[in-house]
Amino acid sequence: MSLAGQCLLRRITHIVVMTSLILLLSSCGAESAPSGSPADTPTSAPSTPTAPATPSPATTPATTVDEETLELAGALAQIWGHLEASAASIEAGNWDFAAAHAGHPVAEYWEQVEGPLAEQGLAQPLREALDRYLQAVEDQASDYQNAHQAAVSETREALEAVAGERWDDPAFRAELIRHLLETVEHEYSEAVEGGQLAELVEYQDAWGFFTVARQLYPDIAQQVQTGSSEAAEEIEHELAELDRVFGTFIVQPGQAPAAPEEVNEAVGEVRAELAKALQLATVEPKGPAETIAEIKALMQQALDAYARGEQDQAYELAADAYLEGFEKIEGDLIQRGEREFVEEVEIQFKELRDGIRQGRPQEELQALVDEISGKLDQALEVLQ
Repeated sequence: MSLAGQCLLRRITHIVVMTSLILLLSSCGAESAPSGSPADTPTSAPSTPTAPATPSPATTPATTVDEETLELAGALAQIWGHLEASAASIEAGNWDFAAAHAGHPVAEYWEQVEGPLAEQGLAQPLREALDRYLQAVEDQASDYQNAHQAAVSETREALEAVAGERWDDPAFRAELIRHLLETVEHEYSEAVEGGQLAELVEYQDAWGFFTVARQLYPDIAQQVQTGSSEAAEEIEHELAELDRVFGTFIVQPGQAPAAPEEVNEAVGEVRAELAKALQLATVEPKGPAETIAEIKALMQQALDAYARGEQDQAYELAADAYLEGFEKIEGDLIQRGEREFVEEVEIQFKELRDGIRQGRPQEELQALVDEISGKLDQALEVLQ
């Protein structure tokens, strides 16, 4: 049965059960329980809902989503976005860009997703599909579409598998969309400098991630509408604005579709309205000082794990220091004219990860971390 069919069957079953229960209580002279309490409210809206009053934050606790699962799902969704960008590059006649995007899933994400996927027997088929697609692009194969479709299919299968039962939860889907849109914001900020489009690949990365988020949203649009019609209307408006920004895949350098501030505002509104409609837990954005402090802490934790002989853990912590830390401030640094500085620090983070993987001496890694920390202090002066 399709996913939509499963959801419909569950909803019908729920309605039948609740109706029977009410009739039973009525026949016994019992007073029916009030509707709309958190314990009784289904996570998915009925197929023909009546618009309820928006639950009060004081009585309805915010929905939280497992962060580890969300991070893994987010990485897989970004792999999907790179695959979409690669195929779009081919359609635009640029095989070089297509190869760059096709190579990103393994080069940038595989270390993060391989272990958890291997536990479910999903790592090998996904890796083989990604490798076959990359080879097809590098060979400029006429039937590259087959390899592309297989890679996307394996990616989506892995995404749904790691999410498990959460995949049918609108709150989880919304958080995944929020996660993707945050990445869109960062990539677009890196793509544009001084009002000009400086990095086309980063713009196309943002395009790919937005494309995936756009495909995921219709599945929860009804639940958003049920939660808050005002939020649903605002989301549709801001998504239309982002559609305008990412309406074309090939943009000539120097012709930025919009200022980063416009994209940031639209993304921020969509993320906020999703949280409002589905009562998602929200976190105040971190300032540069807090972000940089966390980056330094993660690097130190990586060194400590390395000293204990926990090489894999050290690598993951070093990767988090970059992916969940420095990447968050790259766009702001670039907007302040520090693109060359950002590229230098990116190289140093890669040297740190490679050094851990290669088993370099502890003192060499410590010296590299000290050097990166000094650069982070410089970054803070720029951002404050």
